[in-house]
Amino acid sequence: MNHPDISVHVAYLRHLGVDFADLRATVLGLEIAPGRPTLDTLSTLFYRAQGTATRLAAEVTGLNGSPYTRVPGSRESLDALRAGVSTASLAASDLAHALAATPLEGIRFGGPTEHDEQFRDQERNEAVPVLTEHLQEAARQLELCSTVCHYVAHGISKDLSPAAASASASLPAPAKLNTKQYEALDAFTKGGAQLEVRGRRARIATIDGTAVTTATFGSLDDLGLVHHDSSVSLARGRDITVTAEGHRALAHRSRSASRSTPITSAPAPAAVRTSGQAGR
Repeated sequence: MNHPDISVHVAYLRHLGVDFADLRATVLGLEIAPGRPTLDTLSTLFYRAQGTATRLAAEVTGLNGSPYTRVPGSRESLDALRAGVSTASLAASDLAHALAATPLEGIRFGGPTEHDEQFRDQERNEAVPVLTEHLQEAARQLELCSTVCHYVAHGISKDLSPAAASASASLPAPAKLNTKQYEALDAFTKGGAQLEVRGRRARIATIDGTAVTTATFGSLDDLGLVHHDSSVSLARGRDITVTAEGHRALAHRSRSASRSTPITSAPAPAAVRTSGQAGR
């Protein structure tokens, strides 16, 4: 962490809390029907859970290196977040177990037999309660992670709002972006975004399907609002993460949008009509 803008951490934790809750809702809403569609969905959920756990771990590291550690009670907050990392990892583990319990296709050594279909039906039936148990447990862990993130964010905001405001005053204003750039940043905070090449063309893939052009991504990259590991092959896909400055830009936009617009007296209808007539 290169600057003491605690409000960035607060905003980031709230984003993480929402992401954990969204992931939980998706897990609970998954229709359990053992087969390839379920396997593909579980793979995506597993990647999302791992990514969110990684982001929470990075947040613990960032807060541990910030001026927040000098505040009484910060140790308890950091301990809660550290436990949240473990909980998020358990959720990912349960999704991995569900993935492993999902029946696969394929033919055994010796070739197909007349009993293959019967065997597959039995395997699917036996997998359903196992999948159900792991998904319910993953949802429980994700709900706990969401609660921890919101709880700690609220505590930091309540206890340090004057200090955070003072720290922010010494920083340059956060980047002001256009609508497409804000939408892209918001999509990237959900995890699972990648920069990849398909058919010799670079593209941005987001977990929620938000369309992001390479030009928009490039502008965010130039501003230092996103990060991707250039050592990873584009053919494999580079994970895209939002930097602290990127979260600061999103947090600034959220605060600006929440401010009430001053109410001004509207001109009387007669005056409007008169003005219109005068302009004819």
